[in-house]
Amino acid sequence: MRRRKKQYNDYLGMEEQKDNIFKIIQTQLKNPPVIIWGSGATIPFGLPSMGTLTEVLKNNIADFDKECENLEVELGKEKYQGKMPEIKRLIWDTVSQKDEKVLDEIINDYSAKYKGIELLAKKFIDTHPRLLNIITTNYDRVLEHVLAYSGIPYSDGFSGKNLSIFSENSFPSENIVNLIKVHGSLNWFLLDGDIRYLGKNENYEPQIICPGRNKFQEAYSSPYRELIQKSDSYINNAMSFLVVGFGFNDEHLTPKIRPRVKMGIPIIVITKTISESSFKELEQAERYVLMEEADANKTRVIYKENVKSSKKELIIEGSYWSLNNFIEII
Repeated sequence: MRRRKKQYNDYLGMEEQKDNIFKIIQTQLKNPPVIIWGSGATIPFGLPSMGTLTEVLKNNIADFDKECENLEVELGKEKYQGKMPEIKRLIWDTVSQKDEKVLDEIINDYSAKYKGIELLAKKFIDTHPRLLNIITTNYDRVLEHVLAYSGIPYSDGFSGKNLSIFSENSFPSENIVNLIKVHGSLNWFLLDGDIRYLGKNENYEPQIICPGRNKFQEAYSSPYRELIQKSDSYINNAMSFLVVGFGFNDEHLTPKIRPRVKMGIPIIVITKTISESSFKELEQAERYVLMEEADANKTRVIYKENVKSSKKELIIEGSYWSLNNFIEII
């Protein structure tokens, strides 16, 4: 009897802790967040990870370091500079093939796994001014596919029509989901000196910014310059952040987020595995909740409720590190 009572009390204690975490998250996301959307957010839909892209390059690029573990560092080496068009095309092809499969799946069987994105967007554009800003380093169009299928208006700076040109004025301040794709998109191509919106096209150079030494140089040209300025503005004015599958390795976004969370802007991170760079960047944050996979159907939560509280860690029942389940909290 005593053992059963202890087990019951332990259960009540765990449920109380779980409810407290949920309340903290709900409070910190009371103001619609700026969403930072990384490659880890689309891996569950079949899109390649940085590790997968690294393997593709190992198998197809001559003299590529077979021991490479950091694609950003590797592609910064001088020996790859003349091969960047080939590298860019390989990366584009790899991502594009998986992106097309996602589109086919949405068209033929819009399964429950995509509902998390739809519900996330609807949740945060439900109140005035019906605005959600998403900043992403991804090239894929998973967000665009789901938003379009769900009838949710969005803008990526183009009109969405073939041959359209980017306009920094194409990001409304209400009734929209703004997608700030700081490293480009699969459907942006160089045509007669301009970056234009096209469907899949093998005849023109894809406009994506690859990891490596040219990353910052390319970011000075349009539309990337305007997109990074726009992302800086959204980050600087954010009342909260929701980070999905982003590892804080990108030097365009991380330095802008860092001072904001240090001054107390709340940040929620959900991902399968929290990266070391995430821990490093957020150790001085005043208010945060980090959620990653623990055991099967369990989530490890590391959090700091406010500036006066200390860091705490616990494991709760449920896969709340996954977007579809996380939506249940908010």
